Amino acid sequence: MKQLFLSFLFLSTFLLAQAQEKSYNIVCVAFYNLENLFDTINDPDKNDEEFLPEGLNRWTSEKYLEKLSNMAEVITQIGDEYVKGGPVCVGVSEVENIGVLTDLANQPKMKASGYVPILLEGPDRRGVDVGFLYRKDFFTVLYYTSHRLIVPENPDFKTRDQLFIKGILLGDTVHFIINHWPSRSGGEKRSAPLRAAAAQLVRNTVDSVLAVNPNAKIIIMGDLNDNPTNASVYKVLKASPSQQAAIDITGLYNPMYNMFKKQGIGSNAYRDGWSLFDQIIVSKGLLGNDRSTLKFYKALIFNRNFLKQTEGPFAGYPFRTFVGGQYMGGYSDHFPAYMFLVKEKQ
Repeated sequence: MKQLFLSFLFLSTFLLAQAQEKSYNIVCVAFYNLENLFDTINDPDKNDEEFLPEGLNRWTSEKYLEKLSNMAEVITQIGDEYVKGGPVCVGVSEVENIGVLTDLANQPKMKASGYVPILLEGPDRRGVDVGFLYRKDFFTVLYYTSHRLIVPENPDFKTRDQLFIKGILLGDTVHFIINHWPSRSGGEKRSAPLRAAAAQLVRNTVDSVLAVNPNAKIIIMGDLNDNPTNASVYKVLKASPSQQAAIDITGLYNPMYNMFKKQGIGSNAYRDGWSLFDQIIVSKGLLGNDRSTLKFYKALIFNRNFLKQTEGPFAGYPFRTFVGGQYMGGYSDHFPAYMFLVKEKQ
């Protein structure tokens, strides 16, 4: 009888454990600075002279097509440790126009996943913008617009617009804000107020969304030209390194903070130093243990060996398209940032 009881107890425990097991959907979102993705056509309204067949870079159709193929190769591999075919949503920067982004979406590897491009032209002096690619079988766009950065004390200043997209992902409403903040041209300290202004613009957008729904799911991504520890991100945007602080106080969690400060992980390198300018930040609505709705799982930098320069003084750095004016046929001067989200299957 004792043996029979123990067998019954074991079977009951096993069945209970089986009943408690849950399965989850997992999706990937990413951001990638494509480093000067220009076409070969002269646009008189843009500063694209370097990227023309007769320009400084001798930017031919062959080079353009190779660049597109390289970008597609990277994007469709991001997140493949869990999912295949590429992220469901990808924010991008340094793209000349919607035509270029459409050409990228039509690359064979990208087209197989059904990517759809979004890009709104902004006032940037170099003529590049941020954009968005989404897999139409996973993400449904409800609305999108752009937000322009205006600096009253510097009325002639022009930079990339911030792209705002609202849509449905795995049944949940998600808001994306795609960024490429002002560069450090002229020096980090001198240009810092411009990035602080960009951070405040994002924060205003976040606060307006949270005012309607305090648990709104917001994903901020981009090349911020500042690290997670810089004032623009940490103090102005209020992107906290602590999930609990994000839930209780700031409303925003930056998983890249500890990745950079404690682990020294970077997405771009300059003068023997690594920075983590490419970041993905989430609102408190994507935090917590209730995975009946979409939740943050983890964030990473996509820095596989094929994306790195293999020799010379810059070995280990991102393998670029151009280095010192010389065509290298590489990828970008930035590694992509990516994040996994999970939701319990119903």
